Amino acid sequence: MAARPIATPTRLLLALCGAAALSAGAQEWRYDGAELVRFAADYERLRDSGAGTDDPSLSARVGYFTGFVLGVARANADRGWYCLPEALQAGQVWDAVAQFLRTYPTLAQAKPSTLVNGALAKSFPCGEADRAAKKPPAKPRPKTKAAAKPAT
Repeated sequence: MAARPIATPTRLLLALCGAAALSAGAQEWRYDGAELVRFAADYERLRDSGAGTDDPSLSARVGYFTGFVLGVARANADRGWYCLPEALQAGQVWDAVAQFLRTYPTLAQAKPSTLVNGALAKSFPCGEADRAAKKPPAKPRPKTKAAAKPAT
């Protein structure tokens, strides 16, 4: 009997479990832009293979990439830097970031969150009306002591 590929949700669950194992065993580990680029390449290789993996390290790297990208995207979705379509699927977000990182490898020295935000801004730009609608209202500035004293 031929082995059938693992379904996408199952593959994602395996990847997330691997990510938890990776983070538990790597206390001094720092996630940087270069590592995001490597993990994105792993994601693309696994995606393009159409199969699952029994490699827990690969699962961990892909899980970390996919979770990190979605976390950054959701955390910054209302800032007006990019406009994610209503019907957008997670795979489209991952693909956009991976493609951006492959296209601009010289940006790998940037912070990972900056890379994700830049990739999404390039792939899902906002129009002026979108930006205005997403812009949060300005917070009132606190009065300083100098402003509170009457001039003499």
